[in-house]
Amino acid sequence: MAYADKLLRQIFEEHLNNLHTSMPCEVVEYYPDELKADVQPLFKRRKGGQTMDYPMIEKVPVVKSLVMCADPQGECECGHYFELEPGQEVLVFFAERALDFAGDRRHDMRDALVVAVIK
Repeated sequence: MAYADKLLRQIFEEHLNNLHTSMPCEVVEYYPDELKADVQPLFKRRKGGQTMDYPMIEKVPVVKSLVMCADPQGECECGHYFELEPGQEVLVFFAERALDFAGDRRHDMRDALVVAVIK
């Protein structure tokens, strides 16, 4: 019984280590014309008994907030986004499903979105 518990715990831990919801990252490069950024996750991972950096995530979409406001001439839409610079810390979310609708990825680092500046 102890062996089965240990095996199930290892399988569960491996699964959780590859399930991503959000994490702080550092901006490596920002592409303002595309509203995308290359980011380096600040968390570390353990693999094979070693602590390692996660790989850089390239061309992550930067979320642009849309604000609806009323003016005397009618409704208007105002888009707002934050300028990023290399070295800034940002909060990155990972989508529940594949953003490109390809495959059955879930909570994968390839489906990242920059949603906020931390500092």
